[in-house]
Amino acid sequence: MVWHRPCIRSLAFRRFESGPAVTFAVVGFLMLPGSAAAFSGAFGQGVAAMPGGLGPVVHVASRYDNRPRLKAIRAKIVAGAPVSADELRLLANTGDGLAAYKLAERLAENPEPAYQADAAFYYGVAVATGRTYAVSHLVTILSDEKTEIAPAQLGNIERSLLLQAQAGNRAAVNALTRLYMQGRPFGFRPDMAEALLRSGAVSTKDAEMALQAALSVASHAPLNPDEVRALRQYLAIARESSGLGVRTAAENLLRSYPEGLAEMEETDE
Repeated sequence: MVWHRPCIRSLAFRRFESGPAVTFAVVGFLMLPGSAAAFSGAFGQGVAAMPGGLGPVVHVASRYDNRPRLKAIRAKIVAGAPVSADELRLLANTGDGLAAYKLAERLAENPEPAYQADAAFYYGVAVATGRTYAVSHLVTILSDEKTEIAPAQLGNIERSLLLQAQAGNRAAVNALTRLYMQGRPFGFRPDMAEALLRSGAVSTKDAEMALQAALSVASHAPLNPDEVRALRQYLAIARESSGLGVRTAAENLLRSYPEGLAEMEETDE
């Protein structure tokens, strides 16, 4: 069976809560060029007047009201009834995060790289719609060097993680930090990793992660100026650790790479 990725330029997702329906759109998530950080979220709230004389309740239609087939598939998923892979794909391609997650789970069962790449794409759709429980599954695939994902699809996945990181989701922050530190699949981006680590108060886990990243960079000596700067950035975060061991290790390693060393090496070149 051949799996086809959808060609979607923008997705609109709906989230239902105990109160009014909340509608939000992810602008430029799929198939749009540009920097991974160049995305924006447009948020709008469906209006429903409070009972008690404040006016009539305004009905907010379901996105599937005029699409009975999709509505029926969604109802089966929610009810736990059997749903075919083709049905899941049909619904997932409209931007339904639950269907995307279910489809990704099935695709991920096949160890072939092509299936793993498709699973990563649909996990990305699930993450973009707020299903952060998909992050760990997505990172597992992204960390597998055998799986090759097309650049356009990789950009979509990166944007979905950035979307959740900007919303303050810790799992997405940690995942992106780790991936930027290891240099794959989004490339070695120490500045982005540092910004993510500093997006909140530095936790013990952040400091330990930063120290591990610094040790990883140092293991590839001799270092070029960019690597020295990255190493010092990570160690600056590790020095803020509340743990004596992490803090001491960071300070000791910093002495081996004093401030100005990168500039000196650039001059030598």
